[in-house]
Amino acid sequence: MQETERISKELLGEEASIWFTEQINDLSIMIKAPINTCKSLIKGCGAEIIIGKDNTLAKPIIHTGIRIFDDKINPLLLTGAHRYREENKALIKILKSESCLVGLYNELGVLVATGQVVFNSNTQKVIEMIGSLHSLFFGGFTTEVTDSLNSFDYTIDNTRQFKNPYSIDLMTLGCEFKDWNHVDTHFVGLMEQPQTRIDDIEEGATLEKHVWFSIESLFPFNIYLNPKFKNSKRDKELTDILAFYDLGIFLIETKGLSIFAQTKEKSMDKKVATLQKHIKKAIKQLIGATKNIERGTEFFNSKGEKIEFKRNIVPHCIVLVSELLPFGDWENIQKEILIAMSEAKIYLNVLDFREFMTLVKNTKGKKEYLDYYLMQRTEKFVEHDNIHLRTLITGGNNV
Repeated sequence: MQETERISKELLGEEASIWFTEQINDLSIMIKAPINTCKSLIKGCGAEIIIGKDNTLAKPIIHTGIRIFDDKINPLLLTGAHRYREENKALIKILKSESCLVGLYNELGVLVATGQVVFNSNTQKVIEMIGSLHSLFFGGFTTEVTDSLNSFDYTIDNTRQFKNPYSIDLMTLGCEFKDWNHVDTHFVGLMEQPQTRIDDIEEGATLEKHVWFSIESLFPFNIYLNPKFKNSKRDKELTDILAFYDLGIFLIETKGLSIFAQTKEKSMDKKVATLQKHIKKAIKQLIGATKNIERGTEFFNSKGEKIEFKRNIVPHCIVLVSELLPFGDWENIQKEILIAMSEAKIYLNVLDFREFMTLVKNTKGKKEYLDYYLMQRTEKFVEHDNIHLRTLITGGNNV
């Protein structure tokens, strides 16, 4: 498999990671991260590159990572194991050059910005640590590789819990990301052709377009961005996204945390408080939307055409945020979700784009699977009373 094809598949399949590559004589670092983290990096939050070498094995394994300080206390760490010769060759060339191109990719695997990274540490010491390329491991993602990668993560942060981890050689490189160019992204669908840029001030609107594109193929001709209904004064929006089929209705409200609009960095407590405020508002909006469905209100698409669908189905109401922060007290939000489901007779899921994409990627192109996964996820939320769920799809399509 060619390197370009391999990385393209990994960009679509991996939730987040970092790649060192040389393609058509261009050295570059490719980073796939949550969209909020991409925005923070562009805004100048700072980051560092981490290189590890596991010398405990017969064939030493090289690991690379990036720590992005989107939050000063709880930075995001992305890591990966080098299993291909060309990865280590590219890494050495990049270190020798002391700078290279960088590409930022969002949860969809879509390029959102390009820039440059310059290393401001002594890269020669890292090159010496890596040593001879011919002696290094290459091959499949074995148990040995998994254990080694876990130990790399543990060496970086020994507060993280792993089974039988050990320390490996590690070096950290300071670096500067600069000269960003934002990429215009055009989504081509059957009924809508939205366009986005990562620096759009309307950050919630950008997120809803990404969500729409991720499921548009599941609901051809039955998915709508910002459907409207008429009232005595003016047209009002039903919800951000409406999708349906014979057995299911999906109402989605998207809420994005403002990154570019911030004049100063917020503390984690304030970030969580703002996020919870958005979620509460979205729940009320979704309950209002279901009431309009129940009372037979007529809805229209962007062209003013009437939208027809079966209404006697318990709807999936989804609050989709750019990032569901795992900090703070969520007990009141969890109670509000349970009350809303009981009183409004709805399925209600609150999740982030990363979690949503896990569900979508495992639908195998069938909307029925998305319907089923969301039901299962609701059951797990009720069982565990925990908003911070991560879905693992097994071979039998069980959550």
